[in-house]
Amino acid sequence: MFVVCDCYVLVSSVFIYSSFLFKTSETTLIGKKLNTLFANSTYFAYFDIPYAKPPINELRFKPPKYIPLHTNSVYDFSIPFWKTCAVVNNEDCLYLSIFTPIAANKTKNYPIVVWTNEYADRHGPDFFIDENVIVVTVSYRLSIFGFLNTNDDYAEGNMGAKDILMALKWLRDNISLFNGDPNRITVIGSGSASTPVASMLLTTAADDLFARVIILDGSALLPADYSQNSFEISRKLYWRIKRRFDKFNLKELYKILDNTSYEELLLASSNLYDSTEVRDNQRLINSFSCSLEKTLKTPFMNKFPVDIYERKDVKNNVDVMFGYTTLPYLYKIKGIVKNRQLLEYLNYNFQYLLPFEGKCDNYDSKRYKEIRTDILNFYFLNGTIGRRSLRRYAKYVSDQLIYPILRQATLQKTCSNSNIYLFRFAFKGSLNIGWQSSVSNLKWKGTTLGDENCYLFNCKSKTDVYKSLERNEKCFIKKFVRLIANFVKYGNPTPNHSDNILNALEWEPLVTNKKLQAMNLGRRLKMIDVPEERRKFFWDELKEKYFYEL
Repeated sequence: MFVVCDCYVLVSSVFIYSSFLFKTSETTLIGKKLNTLFANSTYFAYFDIPYAKPPINELRFKPPKYIPLHTNSVYDFSIPFWKTCAVVNNEDCLYLSIFTPIAANKTKNYPIVVWTNEYADRHGPDFFIDENVIVVTVSYRLSIFGFLNTNDDYAEGNMGAKDILMALKWLRDNISLFNGDPNRITVIGSGSASTPVASMLLTTAADDLFARVIILDGSALLPADYSQNSFEISRKLYWRIKRRFDKFNLKELYKILDNTSYEELLLASSNLYDSTEVRDNQRLINSFSCSLEKTLKTPFMNKFPVDIYERKDVKNNVDVMFGYTTLPYLYKIKGIVKNRQLLEYLNYNFQYLLPFEGKCDNYDSKRYKEIRTDILNFYFLNGTIGRRSLRRYAKYVSDQLIYPILRQATLQKTCSNSNIYLFRFAFKGSLNIGWQSSVSNLKWKGTTLGDENCYLFNCKSKTDVYKSLERNEKCFIKKFVRLIANFVKYGNPTPNHSDNILNALEWEPLVTNKKLQAMNLGRRLKMIDVPEERRKFFWDELKEKYFYEL
């Protein structure tokens, strides 16, 4: 069913810059009064609120330390400094920003969206403000600073995930001051935050911190994460920084890490694994990502997520929404897109990747060759890769992400009594920033990693694009945001079958032991059988055939 709606009208005055003072009996908060992009709704912005102490000096690689709002104090959050962890040379970055609709009733309690993405500061809250939803953007530690794990108290791992948890604890304590309802917090995990947020469904550390979760193009079941490579990564870092293969000395490594600059550590910690090591692992490898913790002080995760699902030991029975793009990993094959002749080379040197955990095989072993043959025969005509195989190869590469997403959605439904919703983002328009930045010359239907962001949030770099949007694209934004806002408010994306934006659209949650169905978000919005489920079955069967111990 095609859904029509009344579109937004872009106003000439996008921002109204004036300070706003909000005073309670105990605390004074100063923010900025702004107007939304399309509907011209007025809202208040409170920028760069510290939720934890700066993770510098002795707090580098340590869990975040809470910063409260003090009573009888005046806070000026009206000036944005953009203290984000994604900005180079900015280790002091544990801040959040709050954007809240203007409430006629000062006791109004709005639902809250917490947007966690490494570039959240580049995204405006406009579309959710128009839906009367508070938006909170959170900056958290990334790469080595957020996810170094030395298997001891020096760096216990998952600091970036714990940053997000600390921000949620801060919001639980303080969001009511901003007219927010602490019992209606929905966390959206996107980009590098998608795995930590997906993992929050499986850890007691996240208990009572949110009501719902939305995960975009991510999963806690990516085999690149929660690996057992911590000691190996520490050695690689040691040798990379010292620039020679000395005997590994852990205490000396700690001294080096304490005294090396932010920029030098970022450079030294990049690309620790080469293509040969990935081939031998048969799985993608993230050097700094979520990991198992051996210390017991403040664990975020100390069991493998797949084991938790196997034991049906899911901690957070909350409503969950999983969303994915149709070809999320296109950016990984940019070189092949530019030179399709490389596809013929792959036919003679195909080194497969697996989207699930398990033991590794020798590249020349019989079992390796059997698995390779099965993959080639499934994804490529006659088991052969040629110059015309680019789309098939793109599906194979993208299934390294799509399969873990569908697997977690299925397991989450099996292990909880909550509603699990699934959407497939397929809309192609002028705001697909992932496609434009990675494969702009590729004239295919489909979407890739990050393409949904500018339809959910106002991407500040696209102001001119928003001004010239055609009616159908503006309507798509309003429909997409309405679905997500409904989920945030009610736990159901389509609670009202007479909605003036969505009309009679109905989004059904997943049903255990039945075909996977998703809301297809394309030019038309409709429920469909998930077309990628056939490929999921292939990987399920391959796992059962060769990795039956999992």
